[in-house]
Amino acid sequence: MIKKRKAPRPSPTGVAELRSRLHVAEETLRALRAGEVDALVVSQAEGEQVITLQGADLPYRILLDQMYAGAVTLTPDGVIVYCNQRFADIVRLPLARVIGGPLGQFVPAAGQPALAALLQGASADRVRSELAFRAGDGTPVPVSVTFVPLRLDGNADVKGMIGVVVDDTERKAQEEARTRLIRQAMTAQDDERRRIARELHDETGQSLTALLVGLRTIEESRTTVEAAELAQRLREIVAQTLNEVGRLSRGLHPSVLDDLGLAPAVIRHAEEFSQVYGIPVDVRIEGSEAGPLPPLLQTTIYRVLQEALTNVARHAGAHRVGVRLTRGAITVELRVQDDGNGFDPPARPEPAVGDRRHLGLQGMRERAALLGGAVDVQTQFGAGTTIIARFPLNGA
Repeated sequence: MIKKRKAPRPSPTGVAELRSRLHVAEETLRALRAGEVDALVVSQAEGEQVITLQGADLPYRILLDQMYAGAVTLTPDGVIVYCNQRFADIVRLPLARVIGGPLGQFVPAAGQPALAALLQGASADRVRSELAFRAGDGTPVPVSVTFVPLRLDGNADVKGMIGVVVDDTERKAQEEARTRLIRQAMTAQDDERRRIARELHDETGQSLTALLVGLRTIEESRTTVEAAELAQRLREIVAQTLNEVGRLSRGLHPSVLDDLGLAPAVIRHAEEFSQVYGIPVDVRIEGSEAGPLPPLLQTTIYRVLQEALTNVARHAGAHRVGVRLTRGAITVELRVQDDGNGFDPPARPEPAVGDRRHLGLQGMRERAALLGGAVDVQTQFGAGTTIIARFPLNGA
């Protein structure tokens, strides 16, 4: 009979030590996943590897948390083992609910193949693309993503991926605003051409016709006195025509803006507005002694003033207008206030078709936005309108 040898029984001391080590390991992994320890856990075939962020590495984690872009560290199969606060903000979830979950939970079913292709490509080289995320609250979030392979300690083996995620909502909104501005600029250009053509035909053309008729009349004059009287009337017509041509030229681009600066250009435009429309304009300028403004900023403020006064002439029914141009240490403010009818500001960003006043307001806002500025409209029926345009000096 062959007797079976009994396996040696572990000593109580050894069992206690193993249990203690297992408990410490489990607590360490729990703390790492909960973000209580400055470290990352990367899953791989042979187990989980712990990457600690200690000493000199800690400032880099602080830097990641201050980034405008989202940052994530992924396992080879796309599980998030680390992310900064910005990424949690993009997906609209608490940080603790993001870490440990798959990145794919934020990508709708239609985008899963694209995400899988990106992660597969990132195992070998840097990849970049655009994805449509869906945040934790269901909000769609267009993002730009960049993934690079994660290699540790100079080892060629890829342990995971590092990703940078940028919310494209603001960028797309800026692109849409730029597209609208280009479209409106083309429309305004055509309107301006029609206006100039009409004025050339109605005013300059008629004046030139009167000159032609007058010159023929002089040829047929019987006496010198009669010819002199006709010549005097023709001189008046020529002077009036020169004034009209000069006004058209200044409307296209005032030379005073280049020669003397914004303040004299504002004063001259207000004076011409009063002469043409019979509406008194009170102009006050503060801070102009600080020196010339950048050319693009000067032109933008001048165009906003033109549009604001044009709206007053066309729609306001005002009796007086006040213009204030104030230059501070960091901003320039243009304020145009009338005592006219007022109106109901549009609740929607897109003006209605044919609504020229609201189209003008939208154009002013988008001109200002291109330089980092903003236009505020304060109005109500029967109480007039105030347009306030503010521009940062460093935005020009």
